[in-house]
Amino acid sequence: MNPIRSFAETDYPATIGLWNRLNPDRSRSLEDTRHTDASLEGKVRKGRWVAEVDGEIVGVGEYSQNLGSLHPQKFILEGYVAPEFQGQGIGKALYDQVLEALQGYNPISLRTTVRENSSRALRFLQERGYAETKRDWVSVLQVAEAHLEPFVGLEERLKAQGLEIRSLAELLQTDPQAISKLHALFSEIRLDTPRSEPPTPISLETFVENVVSGPDYDPKAFFIALENIEWVGMSCMFRVGQAKELDHWFTGTRRPWRGRGIAQALKVRTVRFARENGFATIRTDNDSRNAAMLAINDRLGFRRGAAQISLLKELVHGAVL
Repeated sequence: MNPIRSFAETDYPATIGLWNRLNPDRSRSLEDTRHTDASLEGKVRKGRWVAEVDGEIVGVGEYSQNLGSLHPQKFILEGYVAPEFQGQGIGKALYDQVLEALQGYNPISLRTTVRENSSRALRFLQERGYAETKRDWVSVLQVAEAHLEPFVGLEERLKAQGLEIRSLAELLQTDPQAISKLHALFSEIRLDTPRSEPPTPISLETFVENVVSGPDYDPKAFFIALENIEWVGMSCMFRVGQAKELDHWFTGTRRPWRGRGIAQALKVRTVRFARENGFATIRTDNDSRNAAMLAINDRLGFRRGAAQISLLKELVHGAVL
C-alpha cells in the first residue's frame, strides 16, 4: 500500500507536531503556519504530501516558492521523516511524489536545506545532484544569561547624537503611515542581506499579509531606530505561539547610518524586551557570510547550533528525473 497522500486541512496538528519534534530550536506554531499557508495562496506554487503508517503521519514532503526571490521555475523543497521510520524508503517516496508534481512547471532549479549533522539527509541529496551553496548558523540565546554589560550606555550615546529607538507599537499610535514606512525601510535594507537567490520586490500588500498580520506578530517586539523623522534601522521579532520563545526575524540599518552601533543598540533593545516580558529564549539564524551580525550575536551570548546548509540542484531544460 502506498503510504503517500495529499495533505489535508486536518493534518496541520500532526505535521506541525512532527516538525517541532525534529526541530525543537526552530519550532513552528500551528496558528502561524495556517496563516502563512493562507497568505501564500495564489501568490506562489505550492504542494504538500504526507506519509501515513497505521493512521500516523510519519513524514512530510512539499514544494513551494520564496516570495522574496520569486521566479516561476525555481522551487524550494522541504521534507522530513520521523527517525524511527527513516531508512524504509518513505523519504524517497515523498521526494519522488514532489518531483512528479513539479514536472508540469518545467523547473530550472530546486533548493532545499538540511542540518550539517543530518548525515543521512545530506547524503540523500548529494546522491541526487544537490550541491552546497551557503550555510546559516542557527543560534539560541538564553535570555537570562545574555551579556548586556558590554553595551551599557550605547543607546544613550546614540540618543545624544539625535537617534532614538521606539517600538512599532508606539509609532503606530501616532503615525498612520508607520506600516508603509516599515515596508520601505525593510525593502531598502534587505537588498544588502546575504541570500541564496537575487531578491525580488515585495509589495506592500504582500508585506502586510505575510509579516504584520499573522498570529505571531506583535508590534511591541518590532523596534525602529529613527533620526528625527528618518527611519534608519530596524530589529524585529515574532512570538512562537504561546511558548516563552521569540524568533528573531530581521535586523539591519540603512547604508548612510551604518558603523555607528545602531544595529547593536537595536539588538540590545530586543533582548531587554524579552527579559521584561518573561521570554526564556530568542532564536535566530544568520548567513555565515554576515560577519558583522554574527559578531553582535556572539557578544550578546547567542550560542550557535548545527549549521543549516542550503543546497541547490540546477536542471537542464526543466528535466527533473
